Amino acid sequence: MRINEIIRERRRGLGLTQEEAAARLGITASAFNKWERGASLPDIMLLPALARLLGVDLNTLLDFGEELTDSQTAQFVNSLDDCVKSEGYAAAFARGEAKILEYPSCEKLLLSAAMYLDGALYLYGAEDPSPYRAKLDAWYERLCGSRDAQVREQALVMVINRCRANGELERAEALLNSLPQVTIDRQEQLALLYTAQGRDDEARTLWQSRALDGISRAVTAMTHLMEDAMKTGRREDAEYISGTIMAVTAAAGLPEWMGLSAAMDLAEAGGDTERYNSLLARLKASLNTPWDPASSPVYSCMSAAGVNGLTARMLDIIERDGK
Repeated sequence: MRINEIIRERRRGLGLTQEEAAARLGITASAFNKWERGASLPDIMLLPALARLLGVDLNTLLDFGEELTDSQTAQFVNSLDDCVKSEGYAAAFARGEAKILEYPSCEKLLLSAAMYLDGALYLYGAEDPSPYRAKLDAWYERLCGSRDAQVREQALVMVINRCRANGELERAEALLNSLPQVTIDRQEQLALLYTAQGRDDEARTLWQSRALDGISRAVTAMTHLMEDAMKTGRREDAEYISGTIMAVTAAAGLPEWMGLSAAMDLAEAGGDTERYNSLLARLKASLNTPWDPASSPVYSCMSAAGVNGLTARMLDIIERDGK
């Protein structure tokens, strides 16, 4: 939060007008108004008095916090997405790196920025990805030593994925075996607890999230099974699994494009250009149709922002690659 926002929020919280606050500091209301608009900054000699008036310490007033809130982190990652679309990947990476240096102890910021920039590197590409890849890998390695279990485990998963991609299979297995075995499903237990407490809206939101996650996991698993069938020459099995993926996503009320990717891979592998082009046309049409979870009793509590944001990025890639 910027200093002008802090001044404005604290002043309003105290029930003071700009004129009253200015009078207590011995300045004009016009000068105080400029502070709140961000048009000018308080004189350094007035900072202690301003901090006392607002009931904050100087670190808070000057926003020298060591951590960003989850909301601030999410807003920043969204700004990276806007930046990569308007200015390109290099500009977005530079902005992310600058924010990480500004908050060097904020591990959630580092993880969130790294994971977004990692995905964006894959989706949008870069002229020379190697220096970005090296920094991303270094950030993940650093986070593997985090005291925050959630941050540490997410970073470990990213490192494991990189090891697998790089052929470092023994290290990937060792890291995988270091992850704790989770026997309690926290989300399920919370949903059951919320139901017992009469917190039905919260329980419903959790159950809907679990439904979407479960279907997504099932589709991912079946996609890998289809790839295995193709790899081992079991064409009929691959066709059956591809059809099942499309049937599952359709029955679950998900956007059609979620079930088409596997079928397109199968058509491409089989050299069936006509079917591939037909599926690609359906894919584009589906991507151009926003998903409306509010219309479904299965997903009515969920936001479409994440899915629709992904569809926009996929369309960008299709257009970029000229498909």
